Amino acid sequence: MRDDEYQLMFSVEPSHWWFLSRRLFVNSVLTRLLPSATSQPLALADIGAGTGGMAAFLSRYGNVTGIEPNAHARKLASERAIFLRSGSAEHSTLASESMDVVCLFDVLYHRGVNEQQALAEAYRIVKPGGLLVVTDCALPWLAGPHDEAMAGRERYVRSQLAAKLVKAGFLIRSSSYTFFLVFPLVAIKRLHDRWRPRGVDHSDVSAVHPLVNAALLALGRAEAWLLARMRLPWGSSLLVVAQKPLAENGGPRCGQSPQAQREDTV
Repeated sequence: MRDDEYQLMFSVEPSHWWFLSRRLFVNSVLTRLLPSATSQPLALADIGAGTGGMAAFLSRYGNVTGIEPNAHARKLASERAIFLRSGSAEHSTLASESMDVVCLFDVLYHRGVNEQQALAEAYRIVKPGGLLVVTDCALPWLAGPHDEAMAGRERYVRSQLAAKLVKAGFLIRSSSYTFFLVFPLVAIKRLHDRWRPRGVDHSDVSAVHPLVNAALLALGRAEAWLLARMRLPWGSSLLVVAQKPLAENGGPRCGQSPQAQREDTV
């Protein structure tokens, strides 16, 4: 991503409906899949942490290590006292089997990210029984100027992204489209941007009128409630949670029993 896009992200992510909704979606799934109590704080990694908004959010679950390759993004995060380590999705610098939860938020679809190596690295650093949380951009026909500005390589369908995680050795625990309730608005905007004359060279990340922001965030809260109960059939993004299989000697999966290993219905 370009430095100007990181600057835009930094300026809006504390209050923008899209970023806040994504946090609600992740929380709705992790609340269901993580144990209610553990003997010690969970260790979490946010790989490709950007300007640090999601790393700060994840701290509610335990101790978070944020990894970000872009120096400008790390500098912006430090202005909010969020200190990220240098590293990449393919080479995180983290120890093997050191993390209870590894997160890749809108990372895999970027040009310059080796998808296979990134998933292999996530598998290496997560503990047996630990979780991998992936969000990413959905539906190839939505591609347009936004994806170009964000250095996007491809957008995924749900089954395709889940299959890539399974190929990397993970078990799927939960998978769904997200931004379901606002999808008609997003689709109209993306199709309009594709068909209008050339010249758009920036992403959709921008400030929104407070009333519009509040209304869209309310839809995000409603969708988070739905996500805790069902798999959503379409949306502009994806949220997939996978599990590294337990070791043969049977360590716990984030404090849960081996009997809990299965693909969830949502």
